[in-house]
Amino acid sequence: MKKEKIDIGLYQAKYFLRDILVKIPGISKLSPNLISLLAIIPGIAAAYFIFKSMWLATILAIALRMILNTLDGLIAEGFNKTSKLGAYLNKLPGEITDILIVIAFQPYVGWIWTITIVTLTSWVQMLGLLGLAAGGKTQSVGPCGQTDRLAIIGISSIFALYQGNQVWLTMVPIICAGCVVTILLRVYRSIKEIKELK
Repeated sequence: MKKEKIDIGLYQAKYFLRDILVKIPGISKLSPNLISLLAIIPGIAAAYFIFKSMWLATILAIALRMILNTLDGLIAEGFNKTSKLGAYLNKLPGEITDILIVIAFQPYVGWIWTITIVTLTSWVQMLGLLGLAAGGKTQSVGPCGQTDRLAIIGISSIFALYQGNQVWLTMVPIICAGCVVTILLRVYRSIKEIKELK
């Protein structure tokens, strides 16, 4: 299986996880589209657990979602089960639940930071895909891409277990700053790539 160039962000770590998941017995018989759709369950669960300050459950839900997100791509690409519908379904649960997850921080940081993180998260995702409209590639570069945000939230939830909900007063602004950097990097990379296209 061909591996992409190592880049800034945790997205590339999926290949390490794929090397582990590919050893699951009967994995080749699974449907990548079904796995993609199933990922919406732990995504919604993570948002609920965040809202309810259930931090251990949040960690487990985020871990499961990240595993399912990696598993669907592994099955599709590793066992020649890619399709146009699959590419769409691969993105759908993440785009929906990512917004729900950051909205769930509202009780801890207020509406101004909530609106800010929702806006920036949406821009990160949109600008990662926008280059496709001009014949470029999806951009996964940046310190606060989808995988990175989930990892940051998961790790921060460990601290919240012991230090309480005030952790998010620090972490949400940090995530927002990381999103700004990610947006700038993705726009730069897309423009650079499009200019090089013939």
